[in-house]
Amino acid sequence: MARPSLPKDFSLERFFDYAIDMLCVADPSGYFLKVNRAFERVIGYSQDELLSRPFVEYVHPDDRAETIAETQRLSSGNLCFKYENRYHAKDGSWKVIAWTCYPDPETGLMYAVARDMTEERQREDRLDGITLIPNRRVFEETTTDETRRAQRLRQPLGLALLDVDHLRAFNQAEGHLEGDRTLRRIAETLSAQLRRAGDFVARYNGGTFGVLFPNPSDPAAPRVHCDTLRTAVQDLGLTFKDARGVARQLTISGGFVLRVPERGEEPNVLVAPAQEALSRAKSQGRNRIESA
Repeated sequence: MARPSLPKDFSLERFFDYAIDMLCVADPSGYFLKVNRAFERVIGYSQDELLSRPFVEYVHPDDRAETIAETQRLSSGNLCFKYENRYHAKDGSWKVIAWTCYPDPETGLMYAVARDMTEERQREDRLDGITLIPNRRVFEETTTDETRRAQRLRQPLGLALLDVDHLRAFNQAEGHLEGDRTLRRIAETLSAQLRRAGDFVARYNGGTFGVLFPNPSDPAAPRVHCDTLRTAVQDLGLTFKDARGVARQLTISGGFVLRVPERGEEPNVLVAPAQEALSRAKSQGRNRIESA
């Protein structure tokens, strides 16, 4: 049986334009010579617009020096390089573009494949790298939004700070890599225990997690739920021996506050009393929840 071959009417041009990724050919002087349709889909400019100006003019000012340096490095004979920069889109936004580029030593032309990484980088910026739940910046933004909503609607807002007991001793005994895995497991446990759609948990810092309970229908429920979170972590049975050989268990202590924020109060008005209650829980033996 004869080996199949491409039909005579096969078009590389069509293949080039149908690609989902952005494909282009550029010359050492810094101009695109050819771009596919994916460029227009991602950043909005037509092919004619992109070919009419040096490509560095579309690059974010803070990324231009690095882009020029990478282009020169490629032109000097490096076989391949990968990097990211931000491209100005026609709608005024900035797109994070990941590039993989290959030079042609004979012609000096550069062939590149690019991909829009904007949404992925935005998600990464909002997630804690260890626990994979929202990070402190997101917690503070959400706290601000919920505080302002509670002030406007005169509704109660609950906030808890939950801190892992004996985490430093655990890291010293088991290593930070195992400590990171364990923090992720605790974060997953806390997230799984949240029942209402508006309840929210994030990594606040170190071994501390922040939890929000907006407008609870039962004022007693969030405090009870904090104890449910404490019990869930205790039930994980995360035991270890510290540097002195003393058996310990990773649990959580928490500080909780619930009230209606007054108009004019700062968005973080509930954080300080929650921190004070958390310190009290630590000083009174750990593995407990104290209310402000």
